[in-house]
Amino acid sequence: MLGMLGYGLMFVVDVAMAGHLGETALAASALASNLNYIPYVFGIGVVGAIAVYQSQDNGAGVEESSPAILRHGMVLAVAISVVAAIASHWAAQFFPLLRSSEAVTSAAQEFFILMSWAMVPGLAFHALRGHRDSQHQPWISLAWLSAGILANIFFNWLWMFGHWGFPALGLAGAGWATLVARFVMLIGLWFTPGRGEVRWADGLQFAVFRRLMKTGWPAGLHSLSEVGIFAIVPVMAGWINATAQAAHQVAISTASAAFMLPLGLGIAAGIRVGEAYGAKDPRKVQAIGLGALILGGLIMTVYGLGMILFRPLLMATYGISGPKDAETAALASALLIFAALWAPFDGVQVVAAYLLRSVNQAAWASWSVFIVYWLFCLPLALALAFRPGFLLFGIPVGYFDLGAVGIWISLATGLIVVSLAMAWKFRRAAQAGVDA
Repeated sequence: MLGMLGYGLMFVVDVAMAGHLGETALAASALASNLNYIPYVFGIGVVGAIAVYQSQDNGAGVEESSPAILRHGMVLAVAISVVAAIASHWAAQFFPLLRSSEAVTSAAQEFFILMSWAMVPGLAFHALRGHRDSQHQPWISLAWLSAGILANIFFNWLWMFGHWGFPALGLAGAGWATLVARFVMLIGLWFTPGRGEVRWADGLQFAVFRRLMKTGWPAGLHSLSEVGIFAIVPVMAGWINATAQAAHQVAISTASAAFMLPLGLGIAAGIRVGEAYGAKDPRKVQAIGLGALILGGLIMTVYGLGMILFRPLLMATYGISGPKDAETAALASALLIFAALWAPFDGVQVVAAYLLRSVNQAAWASWSVFIVYWLFCLPLALALAFRPGFLLFGIPVGYFDLGAVGIWISLATGLIVVSLAMAWKFRRAAQAGVDA
């Protein structure tokens, strides 16, 4: 959980330090970081298969597969990240189509290109971290992640602001800092004792790649479905009015702040369940999975209660506590109630996703998320949020005119349905035993 918080913190560090460069740099960093996160989270989902299969083989006592899984996993991580970096570098030319100011667009393009290439060491580190975690070495990964965060802060200070004789590169300095910091993390984790053999001389086999992609491909698409729906929602809020968009941004930022906690728990639980699954111990699969689902729900329940109790403080933190912001603060406070209601289900669904991957049900999880979010939630949000006669691409989609509240009713409904469906599927697979 601390490790996943660290991943999130690296994005926050760049945006926070960019704020000291001015409004333009802050807007550009937020724009570029959000767009960069889309291919990056897909890659993280794919290379997560390393931990799944390594843990299954550990449970089955097949220790000789470790070098092959690590070798093929690292090649897969580099291949995906290089393709994503090239595609992102090319796509940067279309930033002017986003209709930001010329200054924001220029700064965002340069930062986005550097962040795109930083995916290469970043994804390779995540793949290696999955291998280390499955070997019960999470503290080594956390140590190098912490070192990377400190290196990122230091190089940001050095290159963004031009200290110690270096030129002040502005936001581009943050991009270079992230690139170098991720290489520090990767190299440090690679050469720390305990990694195990890689055996590059044994070459590559298609069968191993196919095994990794069997879970990795649907897991990556699963991540894209989730990221995609939450990327579209702010745009929809902007169609209502500026107040709805601002209130949505405050509420969604608060609601997602603790997401990394159940995500980290899900990764750990997936490794433990993978070991039990590999050992053909359905009872242990059920026990570990149920405990993780309960813990994930409890963590987010406590966080949800905190969001409700500290709403006035949260509004003040975001600077919307004055009379002129009364409408935005009132709407954001109302949306936080929905966030608190869905919080425990959010904790359950993210843990359940990793549990399903560990029992070879990644494709089922991916399809269920796509169907619920894109074929159910999106039309429901349009119908609830907008007035009758509202047209999207010439098609009337609005009916109830509930505004931002309608969007959040849809999101809450979707998260509840997804969490219950995935928890049910895991329980059914666990009860049926191995190969359910």
